[in-house]
Amino acid sequence: MRRIRSSSLLKSKLLRVCFVTLSLLGIYFVGFSNQPYEFHEIQQSIATGYDFVEYKALLDDKDRTARRNLIIVSHGRSGSTLTGDIFNHHPSVFYMYEPLQTAKRVQDKLKINDTGYSNLVEEFLTGVFHCKFDNPDILEDIERYYRKPEHPRVSHAIGSPPLCPYQMTDPRWSPTLCKPMTSDTLGSACMDTYDLTVVKILMSRIPEYSIKNILTACGSPDIDCKVIFLVRDPRAMIPSSLNTGFFKEKGHPNAHWGTRLYSYKQCKETEDNLELVRKLPDSLRHRIKLLRYEDLAIEPLKVLADIYEFAGLPVLESVRIWLNETTQQSRKACDKELDGPLVTCTKDDAWAAANRWRWKVHPHEIDIIERYCRRAMDLMGYRLVDRSYDLLANANIPLFSSNYEAKHWFH
Repeated sequence: MRRIRSSSLLKSKLLRVCFVTLSLLGIYFVGFSNQPYEFHEIQQSIATGYDFVEYKALLDDKDRTARRNLIIVSHGRSGSTLTGDIFNHHPSVFYMYEPLQTAKRVQDKLKINDTGYSNLVEEFLTGVFHCKFDNPDILEDIERYYRKPEHPRVSHAIGSPPLCPYQMTDPRWSPTLCKPMTSDTLGSACMDTYDLTVVKILMSRIPEYSIKNILTACGSPDIDCKVIFLVRDPRAMIPSSLNTGFFKEKGHPNAHWGTRLYSYKQCKETEDNLELVRKLPDSLRHRIKLLRYEDLAIEPLKVLADIYEFAGLPVLESVRIWLNETTQQSRKACDKELDGPLVTCTKDDAWAAANRWRWKVHPHEIDIIERYCRRAMDLMGYRLVDRSYDLLANANIPLFSSNYEAKHWFH
């Protein structure tokens, strides 16, 4: 019988171990790549070694007459519609609901690549911040987007005089009575009738998913920008995104590959943007405010006063009354004719909205989200359940802290 040398045996074992390891890795990554078509590849971490001199030029030392702008940035299903609507109800605000939906549609229409899309976003937002709407493709989409039957109330400014004959509170009001917008009429209404422009933008439509690519539109000395970075407990935000169709599950039903990938991606983007802000000098950081949806849900009137002060707006009793009523109603109170589809209706019991995930989301999904979002949750003060189902079920114990690390990095 031929004797096998020990060195050959060792090599054979090593090869088998390597083969098994590579096979397992292959299975893992094949499974991970089996993702919904809506997803892009997982992005590299956002670089944070910025030239702060460039950002000083973007945001600091503005002329006192500079046009004031506020940008609400968040992931979808994080309470951005309610936050935007708080500004939408102020008569001094020219509000635009998700204007980058227009940029995305123009990109598709003109078949623009990603680099061209970044340029389009900067051009579009720079125009909005100057109250200029000169691009005919953008203007055409704005007209259609804000005047379609199911969507006209998302911007009071665009549906009110001088762009429309009646206020939205007037029973005669109808979007069909509004004259078609031109660059002059829309620009003049924005500039002459309103003191502050507010836009709400979802992270998924921002180039590279980074706040820094929003700030690049604020470079002109006659533009003054502030940012509200809105976050929400990912255990509420991610399952809500699945229910709304922002992503889909793939593979074996119990694998939850869609939830795994979406959790990793969303929380990584949040971490990167928090880190971006942390590394900015104080002179720039004070122009960016972190807002947790849970704080707004639990103390809406307190947060109203806080974010209005940040924006430089007086608190009006009419807005206080509207917000107090809106955050104490049921979702069943949504009226499609008055509030639009459910996705744009802001009526909801705020406390229930902040805690609903605790009894609606399966513990296995909660466990997955906590695994991929642990660091982001820690930074934002969200307490892990860590498979303690008694803790999860006890609604008297809040799962978010009033003192958390990222809070000290912002305004």
